[in-house]
Amino acid sequence: MRNHLRAGLPVAALLAAAALSPASAAGESKGRAWTLEDILLVPEVTDIALSRDKRFAIYSVEAADSTAGRPRVALRLVDVTARTQRTLLTADAVKLLRPIPGTDDWSGLMDLGEGLQLYRIMASGAVEPLLVNVDTVPVGRADLSLAIGGGTVPHRVGVLAYDWAPDGQWLWYALLKPVPNARHIRFDEEVRPLQARRRSSVEAEIDYYLRGPDGRSDKVMTRPSSDRMALHAAGNILWHGDEIQFRIETPGSSAGGTYEVRAWNRVTGNMRTLADEHDLQTLWILRGPRGGTLGTTETGDRLELAETFADGRRYSYGHFGFTIGDLRSAGITVNAKLHRAVLGTRSLGNPRYGLAVIDKRGVLEIRHDASLTRCGFDAALTVGICVEEGMSRPPSLVQVDIAKGSVTRLVSVSPRHDEIAPLVARPHIWRNRDGYRAAGYVVLPRNYRAGTRYPAIVVTHGGDADDRFSEIGNQWNYPVQLFAERGYIVLLVNDPWPQQSDELMAAYNAWIRGSGPPDPETLQRLLWINGVRSFEDAVLDLSREGLVDPGRVGIAGYSRGSQLVNVAVTQSKLFRAASSGDGGFLEPAGYLYSAASYDPVYGGGPLSDHIDAYRKFAPSLNAAKVCTPVLQQVASASPPQIELYDALRAAMVPTQISYYPGASAASDETHIFHIPSNRMLAMRENIAWFDFWLRGIGDGDAPFPGRLGQWEQMAARAQPCPPPVTP
Repeated sequence: MRNHLRAGLPVAALLAAAALSPASAAGESKGRAWTLEDILLVPEVTDIALSRDKRFAIYSVEAADSTAGRPRVALRLVDVTARTQRTLLTADAVKLLRPIPGTDDWSGLMDLGEGLQLYRIMASGAVEPLLVNVDTVPVGRADLSLAIGGGTVPHRVGVLAYDWAPDGQWLWYALLKPVPNARHIRFDEEVRPLQARRRSSVEAEIDYYLRGPDGRSDKVMTRPSSDRMALHAAGNILWHGDEIQFRIETPGSSAGGTYEVRAWNRVTGNMRTLADEHDLQTLWILRGPRGGTLGTTETGDRLELAETFADGRRYSYGHFGFTIGDLRSAGITVNAKLHRAVLGTRSLGNPRYGLAVIDKRGVLEIRHDASLTRCGFDAALTVGICVEEGMSRPPSLVQVDIAKGSVTRLVSVSPRHDEIAPLVARPHIWRNRDGYRAAGYVVLPRNYRAGTRYPAIVVTHGGDADDRFSEIGNQWNYPVQLFAERGYIVLLVNDPWPQQSDELMAAYNAWIRGSGPPDPETLQRLLWINGVRSFEDAVLDLSREGLVDPGRVGIAGYSRGSQLVNVAVTQSKLFRAASSGDGGFLEPAGYLYSAASYDPVYGGGPLSDHIDAYRKFAPSLNAAKVCTPVLQQVASASPPQIELYDALRAAMVPTQISYYPGASAASDETHIFHIPSNRMLAMRENIAWFDFWLRGIGDGDAPFPGRLGQWEQMAARAQPCPPPVTP
């Protein structure tokens, strides 16, 4: 099957048009070019809340702070009518901004130097504590801390989460507390979690409380920190009359987890279990306006949006081209009295974030020419203040009229990035040789000229090459914008999205669940080989168009993307340079850390009858097939990463592994690098790596000049990849 572009203009026409545009032609650009500092300082709006009278909004925006050596968060107040804003304060963390019902004030979790605590925020800019837990717990990848995820910047937590009752009289909150006398002898299953421990840790628990109008707090229950729902979503609750509904994770055999929906009665103190759930796809409880659970079902280009009730009944709202529950979207906000809900959506295919309103009229999609990500709404769900952003559109705040679906710009989130002349980035959907579609973007060189073939770099992370602005969760430490400024075509390519077929969805569910069907070989084909073929075919499409030089193509990806990179260099001869970021999954040594995720991929552990499956597919055991120079940039230097490095070196493949340390000897860098100096060095290292192997440039802005001589020695003794074959 011939591969071809399925969306947008034909590429040759698209690029020819771009070459004539003012933003692309040499000497005619309005605005300036991207710098590395611009990429480092891209802001991320983390939360928004609107005032009761809809006159003001507050929002938190996070960005790197080179002086502090970590990200810092600014809390800003917006005058909606005047379209002006000012910064109220700067903190190490700001989370869960909420209007306090019945007042003109807001609340939020903030770290102002005393750990994460709950504060009241007034429109005057005054801030006062509402709830303080002095017995804070350090979290993050650091000694004597609670490890709660590789991406968590080390900090201290007092108040973990909270939520207000609709009348503002009751406060639900969760405290993270150290476990007293945690030093004890462990047995059997208590010992298993220690197998992957890298640093000394502390034990902690989560206490749920409800504070009433009289100021008295009642403890609801205590959960272990191993309960991922309690640790990451303790404030995601529903107020239903006298009951508070929430989820807990319970021990189970599923790698995806087993969960119970609990309801606690604040009058009687009784607890009951409402439902059992498995393999959750979102941390939110997606309750619809009719009191059931919302979800999208089926596969294809349009999914059914339905509300399911406790007695098994279903109410269908119809079929739509979006999913709900994505944590990068605007979430879900419900007004039960008005039977209205506003859903944050993510479109299928070329993904863009938007809104959908459910009310008596049915479902109304609010379509916009950019993504609407974070939002804050008024109580009646008539107005929203949202973040508007896109691949070539810096983030700004906009006002959304829910009834009309109109969008009005308010203020810029980052004037610095408004100064940059946008690069041309076009969405595309590719169909690979097996018929599966993958979405992504083509980012063009600043001064593209028709008839010129350019070196190209594929950048992947899995599924977030979407319509957002310079998203670190997508491009990590791969400076996409600088690559384009330096004359590369950049392909941001997602995995084929699972909802397009029953077969693909079943494979993802098996991986999440920890067991098949399908069988391991089918899983490998659908979840990894399928992606590699999509990358190859996307490059070859552009090569046939005369845009990409197929002899100068690189690939880069971190985390899930690193898995695809490591498989690509063992299964394909197309790529002439690769950068694999903080990965290692699929290597035999990784079974120790993630057995439940390995079992559906290989059938079991490597020290068993399943070793042949590892020999056929594990990247390190196929190092002899690799002809691509491979750079690994890591924050953990784990055994699987070093296993791949050693195998590549033994096979005489040019390779380097670079370890980026934490802020001190007692801490590690995070999975998404948070230390500004590390991010700058890692981006510069990637530029130097690809310039060397794809363009023969060895005198660029290399952050470690002494390594260039070693790369030259590697190149002299390397076995080059065969010439690419372009169908």
